[in-house]
Amino acid sequence: MSGAAMRDVWMAATARLQEAGIDDARFEAEVLLRHVSDRSRARFYAYLEDVLTPAQESDFEAAIERRLQREPVAYITGHREFYKLDIHVTPDVLIPRPESELLVETALTHLRDQRVRRARVVDVGTGSGAIGLAILRGRRDARLLGIDVSAAALRVARHNARRLTPRRRHDWLQGDLLTPLRGPLECVVANLPYVPEAAVAGLAPEIRRYEPRAAVTPGTTGVELILRLVTQLGTRLAPGGIAVLEIDPGLAREVSAAARRLLGPAQVDVLNDLSGEPRAVKIVAG
Repeated sequence: MSGAAMRDVWMAATARLQEAGIDDARFEAEVLLRHVSDRSRARFYAYLEDVLTPAQESDFEAAIERRLQREPVAYITGHREFYKLDIHVTPDVLIPRPESELLVETALTHLRDQRVRRARVVDVGTGSGAIGLAILRGRRDARLLGIDVSAAALRVARHNARRLTPRRRHDWLQGDLLTPLRGPLECVVANLPYVPEAAVAGLAPEIRRYEPRAAVTPGTTGVELILRLVTQLGTRLAPGGIAVLEIDPGLAREVSAAARRLLGPAQVDVLNDLSGEPRAVKIVAG
C-alpha cells in the first residue's frame, strides 16, 4: 500500500489480523503502527491522513507478519505497560499481566496501613522486575531485592530499574527462591510459574511458542515452586510481614491450606482479581 494514508494502512492491517483470528486486532494494529511511526496515541489520531515513509512501511509489514505468526505484541515492540510503568520486555521474560497488579496494590496497602518504614521488598521470580519496581515507585523509602534463576531475565530487570527508578535502592540476585537472602523479610511478592506441565499444550500459541517455558510451568502439578516458597517463608517472614503470591485459581485451596499448616499463627487470605477469580494468596505473619 505504498503512498497510502496511515488510516488505510491501519484498517488493512486490522482486517488481516482479524482474518487470522487475533483478538483486539484493531487495537493491536494501532499499537504496532504507532510503534514503527514513533507516535503517541494523541498524535496518531490527530494525523491519520499522514503517509508512512518507505522505511516505516517496511517495518510495519514486518511487525504485522510477526504478529500473524502469533508472536506477542509486547515482544515485537519491546514494551508492555504495567501499573502505569513502561516495562521493557524481551523473550527472556514473561510478559507482565494486569492480574499481577493485585500483588502491587496489596503490598503497598499493607506497607502503608502498617506504617512500615524502610522495608525490604523481595520480588521472587522477578523476571522483568515489573512487580517489584511498581512497589518501589510507590514506596520511596523501600529497598527492592529482585531474585531470579535466569541471568538473562535479571539483565532485563536491571535495565528497567535504571530506566524507571534510577535513584532508588535496588539489588538483583541470581538464585533459587529466597536462598540468596538472610534475615527477616517485611514484604515478599512472587509471581512464580504455576501452569501444570500437561496444560501447556492447551495454552494460546502466544504463550506456548514464545514465552519462556521455565516462567510458565514449574513441572507436573504447577504448584511445586509455590509450595517450596511457602515452606521457606515459615522461617524468613518477619512478624507482621506480608507475602503475596500469585496463583492459578485452581490452586487457591491447596496453597492457602499449605500456608496455614506451615506458618502457624499467620493470617492467610485468598484474594480475587477483578473478574472474581482467586488470583493471589496473602500471608501476614503472626
